[in-house]
Amino acid sequence: VTVLDSKAIEKVNPVRVEQAIQGQIAGVNVTSNSGSPGSGLNIRIRGITTNGNNAPLILVDGNRITDLSVLNPNDIQSINVLKDATAGIYGVQAANGVILITTKTGRKGSELKFQLESYTGIQTTSKKLDLLNSRDFAIYVNDAADDTEFFVYPSNGTDWQDEVFESAPISSLSLNVSGGTKKSAYSAGVSYLNQDGIVGGDKNNYERLTARLNYQYDILDNLKLTANGLHTISEKQNLPEGGIGAVLYNAVNINPTMSVRDENGDFSLANDISQIEIINPLAQISDTYNTTRVDKWSGVLGLDYTFWDHFKISSKFQINHANVRDDIFRPELYYGGGKSANTVS
Repeated sequence: VTVLDSKAIEKVNPVRVEQAIQGQIAGVNVTSNSGSPGSGLNIRIRGITTNGNNAPLILVDGNRITDLSVLNPNDIQSINVLKDATAGIYGVQAANGVILITTKTGRKGSELKFQLESYTGIQTTSKKLDLLNSRDFAIYVNDAADDTEFFVYPSNGTDWQDEVFESAPISSLSLNVSGGTKKSAYSAGVSYLNQDGIVGGDKNNYERLTARLNYQYDILDNLKLTANGLHTISEKQNLPEGGIGAVLYNAVNINPTMSVRDENGDFSLANDISQIEIINPLAQISDTYNTTRVDKWSGVLGLDYTFWDHFKISSKFQINHANVRDDIFRPELYYGGGKSANTVS
């Protein structure tokens, strides 16, 4: 069992909960699907299994969830990772390990406390590929064509990586309230995150608004009521990210002798024979309108009854609901151009 407390999480200052685990726990691998803001991450404990499902069981205040994006990392009190036989108490679903997350709670008999946290930063790429410049590319093509000069050596060209990468802002604001009375303890929090992408800027933006509520009440000395709730609203602007057709694929494969725009001020077209399946990545960013909107909430209502000092009976009612909508076209050009899906468990 490995435990991460709130102080260890704050040092990392993660955008998503998975990033708080990444590189901090032996035997736990966290990999990203892409570097796009709001993109998901894969968590693997004890490697890959053979049953097709490699994801660990995730419990937040006792409630099973499958998507950690619903949780603000600043709301976490501790993360416990069960990696071996200790996970067996959670049954077959714990075959890939268990991640237990406890959110912040108030303390009984404590005064009302407010905590405000905020940060703002600028993101930039850490590395670019070393590619041929326009002159070297022209020399290469001419040499490959038996000295037939299809290209005039240009004096300057386009560094497409410089064109698609940019400095992107990120900002976060969270407010937490906690306190308690003689018989109760409560804690609530709300947070807002806004993150642009280093590719595409606001065309690759991610916004997230989360709200959390924890409440505990002693009905009797041996009968306790607990109530926890999470609500998340997020909106992600999507660009093509992986494989052929992705923005970065086009940026590293397009002809460096091309200019971004032609003499008419329009985006240049990649229409020579070397540009098969390649398009102008700046035009691609400009013309992409793909938005995913997610509304998720989950809750737990439980009772704990203790008797004979060492025995406890627990009963919990849990609910998870998600509403996901993908708008692929521009709303002003196509009204209702999206698909909606509702899931309840």
